[in-house]
Amino acid sequence: METVKHRTQISLDDWQYQVLQDESRKTRKSLSALIREMITEKFTVRTGANGRDPIFDIVGIGAGGHATTARDHDAVLYGKKQ
Repeated sequence: METVKHRTQISLDDWQYQVLQDESRKTRKSLSALIREMITEKFTVRTGANGRDPIFDIVGIGAGGHATTARDHDAVLYGKKQ
């Protein structure tokens, strides 16, 4: 399904334009396609295969041995401040 695309105009510094031109030649993609990909990469929420943020996959992989490890993790990891 084709989505509606909106035409816009941007101003780039010389170095930004040159980086895009170089990448365009390398990848054989248009400048517009590259910019769309960068915007999508920057602003798309990253999720794992289960639709959640992959950072939550580390929850529960270790055992702290203390009832308050989650709450007092700094003290457990680094020792109590004196």
